[in-house]
Amino acid sequence: MCCKVFPLPVLNKAADQWCRLICTAGCAVHGDGQPEVCREYSCYWLDHEETPEECRPDRIGLVATESGMITAAGQTMPVCVLNQMKPNAFQAVAAARFVADLSAQGFALLVIYGLDMQVLFDRERWPTISPEQIEAAYREERRRDTEELERLGVIDR
Repeated sequence: MCCKVFPLPVLNKAADQWCRLICTAGCAVHGDGQPEVCREYSCYWLDHEETPEECRPDRIGLVATESGMITAAGQTMPVCVLNQMKPNAFQAVAAARFVADLSAQGFALLVIYGLDMQVLFDRERWPTISPEQIEAAYREERRRDTEELERLGVIDR
């Protein structure tokens, strides 16, 4: 599903469109011919082999990506971004279980569909943090990441 969900400027691929390199066996290009971002990316489901098969991204309509740590209201918490293939995909039974499990692990979840973002997290575990603080901390962390990538010459703005 990552081959559909994410934009890939190096191949002129927009978000929510299938990559032109996709074939029945997955990516038609491997090794040096595959864009570096594709070689390096791994979704939550691939990184955590204990995750049930029913939670595979193409089955639940969500691509989950661990996105590091943020500090909100003086507390540090892990973030996982969930890109949805359709609105409210996280409400289907298997997806809801997957989302609940991530929340129980302490993740702040940023559920994204198009330009819309919803923040989900365990409010009992993080009682002093608001969704707005999580979103602001995440956006600030991404801004710093972008500045660092620009400084290193990896991306242009």
